[in-house]
Amino acid sequence: MRLARSLYRFGKARASLCTASNGINRSDRTTTFGFETVSEEEKAKRVDEVFSQVARHYDTMNDAMSLGIHRCWKDYFIRKLHPASDTKLLDVAGGTGDIAFRFMDYSPLGHRKVTICDVNADMLRYGHKKAKKAGYTRGITWVQGDATNLPFEDDSFDAYTISFGLRNVSNLNQVIAVLRYYNMACCALQEAHR
Repeated sequence: MRLARSLYRFGKARASLCTASNGINRSDRTTTFGFETVSEEEKAKRVDEVFSQVARHYDTMNDAMSLGIHRCWKDYFIRKLHPASDTKLLDVAGGTGDIAFRFMDYSPLGHRKVTICDVNADMLRYGHKKAKKAGYTRGITWVQGDATNLPFEDDSFDAYTISFGLRNVSNLNQVIAVLRYYNMACCALQEAHR
């Protein structure tokens, strides 16, 4: 019975994430945050608060929750992306830089450029600090921005990635619309247990 309730909640949550956004105010649309139904505006605020609180410990938390397997997933993710040496990547919700660093390491002699776009300033600060400490000083740009309203010109990138950030966007359809507008394909990595 508990499994049935969980599956019902999960299905309901997925349905609420796929609500169309045609001209409706963001505060009028609902989605889920945990097991709670909230406005998209409230979810964005809560997600930002959570990531501000955990930014310094985010990598350690991922290690603990996945027993370190998230590192293998991310390595596999970049191998499947198979970027060319001159690929310009937009990594959305990539605040701590894990995907970006792997992307840069894939072919260090290339002319790769990656822009990390994250809505949370604390995650970006932590990622930038981590990048400097690891020696990533060139080819990475850090931009604060929302996955549903990207602050970039058309044709700025060759590829778009979003790792675990899909679970935190309030309106998945808006992210898909942004990708269509920029005419980009999305490579997404999400938790294996979902």
